[in-house]
Amino acid sequence: MAEADDGLVRALARIAQGDRQAFAGFYQKTHRAVFGMCVHLLRDRDEACDVLQETYIQVWHHAGEYHCDRGSVQTWMMSIGRYRCLDALRRRRYEADYDSVSDRQESSAPGPMDNAGNQLDRQRLNHCLKDLDERYRSSIEMAYFRGFTHQELAVAMGEPLGTTKSWIRRGLDVLRRCLDT
Repeated sequence: MAEADDGLVRALARIAQGDRQAFAGFYQKTHRAVFGMCVHLLRDRDEACDVLQETYIQVWHHAGEYHCDRGSVQTWMMSIGRYRCLDALRRRRYEADYDSVSDRQESSAPGPMDNAGNQLDRQRLNHCLKDLDERYRSSIEMAYFRGFTHQELAVAMGEPLGTTKSWIRRGLDVLRRCLDT
């Protein structure tokens, strides 16, 4: 895993210098997991394609801003994609009323866990998620895998906004420590 991430870090450094070939290789190595997450969150392949493009445009323009001490390249990519998905979901709210968005059926499309490139990473993440306190796990799953905003999460869980934000933050801290071991 470390070798693969080192290769991606080197590719990002070359992308920051405008190397199109490095960008093409980087895209080939990372796009499946990001696209899978986009399809899962948006439940719309066409919109997921648009968001994937936005994600990689941001990578092209901001590759030099990646810092290894803040997480793996895969984590960085997934967070960029996730934020672009959340932006798309927010844009959708202006076009449709809230009830029509919240009543959508669960997608049968593969989710981010199904498309993550590395089986070992999936197993480690699943193991760490299972060990989390139920409140933390539910908060993280709803926010990161189902696209709930903090406010929607608080309403869905029947808890104050600050409480749900704290659960997410604490859960992510526990996950980070678990995955770093």
